[in-house]
Amino acid sequence: MESIIQRLPVEILSEIFLHCREDHEGCRPRLVATICRGWRDVALSTSQLWSCIDLDEEEIREDSLCSLLELQLERSGQVPLSIVFCEPRNIVSTLQLLLAVTHRWHSVSLACPRPNQVELLRDSTHSFPILKRMDIRYVEELDLEKLFQPHPQLHELILRTQPGSISATFVEPWSKLSKCCLRGCLAVDALNILRLAPQLRELWVEYCYWAGGACSRTTSTLRSLTISNCSNKFKQNFLRNLVVPELQELVLDDFTDNNHIVPFLTACCPPLHRLSLTNVVLTEAELIAILRLVNTLAHLELSWPSDVHSSAFIEAMTIPSNTRRPRLLPDLRALSITGGLSCRNDVLLTMLQSRCPGLERVELYYAGRTFFFHTAFDQLRKDGMKIDVLLDGPIDPFAPMEGRRDVQ
Repeated sequence: MESIIQRLPVEILSEIFLHCREDHEGCRPRLVATICRGWRDVALSTSQLWSCIDLDEEEIREDSLCSLLELQLERSGQVPLSIVFCEPRNIVSTLQLLLAVTHRWHSVSLACPRPNQVELLRDSTHSFPILKRMDIRYVEELDLEKLFQPHPQLHELILRTQPGSISATFVEPWSKLSKCCLRGCLAVDALNILRLAPQLRELWVEYCYWAGGACSRTTSTLRSLTISNCSNKFKQNFLRNLVVPELQELVLDDFTDNNHIVPFLTACCPPLHRLSLTNVVLTEAELIAILRLVNTLAHLELSWPSDVHSSAFIEAMTIPSNTRRPRLLPDLRALSITGGLSCRNDVLLTMLQSRCPGLERVELYYAGRTFFFHTAFDQLRKDGMKIDVLLDGPIDPFAPMEGRRDVQ
């Protein structure tokens, strides 16, 4: 008697395999193809199932690895490829096979190539007609201008390389980028890229620093900016010389010196829709002053130390009973607070009640607080407000660039 899964149409089973590959790292095409003859036939006929090539520290002999790669390239047909290459051994045979099909590269991640691999990349004359995403990690002594042959479709670049290796003398690939992540670069490099990338909409800079030199004032059409774990000098010089009048999303992480936040927002006056502050040293008065500069916010996310007193901030967010016009953040739709909830229960509840309807989603994370009043939230939930209350913080307030929401 056949099971239900054996009676599934080939198209449905093929889609299940594709979703399984995306959601579960252990479900690889080679594994699916060994279950039974029926599954093997479906797997071999689904070219897209073999389109993700991950050579990430494979503990396989070079000759065997080449044979497996040749087989996967054959089974993938002519569909676009997503490639991760992180081969710690100084071999080039697998890279040569991949370079032979650069016309199919859709997404590529190159990490830590060895000397022979770097030389092969440097001498490559292949084109990348459909490449949309490139991730280069810690590649030393690599001529980026040589690697960046014209990429007509390249829209996202993640660059984690040595400071000073970013050239401002060539236009490709910056001219058509819409997303960019820079790690370990200088302030002058980041500003240069903004000048060379007129279509850039999202920029993420992390672990960047300032090493002297003059920075020129730069105006950009960025919609989203994230600054994480950068040196104080980088943040000071970068923000001082950056004007982003169309910025909609600002994410700041690890700001021990907040003296340049207010001047930056005052100079730009951006129409922010989302502001996220994590490990930003602020008093309540300073936070309220910042929020008055970005009164267009729809989403506010704060992560404060658990000992920060927050009564003044919560009271400032409360709409007075004699008016329906909020004094602060009239368009706020979502509020997330981690820590800093040392105000009285009734103060917090009054604020939430005063913003209903209007405030649609509330997330409260606070380690150690045990007197949350879930029943008091029941009426707010009935009125349509979605409220999440946890005794610990969110898993990771800073998700990788790939998991971030797109800004329109």
